[in-house]
Amino acid sequence: MKHLRKVSRDPKHVIHSLRHNMKDWLVLAEVPALEQNLILGHTLGGVGDKVYGGEVAKLRATTRAMRRAHKMKVPRG
Repeated sequence: MKHLRKVSRDPKHVIHSLRHNMKDWLVLAEVPALEQNLILGHTLGGVGDKVYGGEVAKLRATTRAMRRAHKMKVPRG
């Protein structure tokens, strides 16, 4: 929160709401669940998800996903 408060004093802006917004953008960008979980910091489900695939591959995948999500315009409601 201390990092967020450096850029926003609005009490409605909290880390939890930022995670929900990012999840919405990732879903709208049709990002696969594995990449969503990597970006959002969730634990990965299966052993294969944890063991296989190097850090470079994960970084490339999440970078592509973030670029797609960044292009999304989420209606506020």
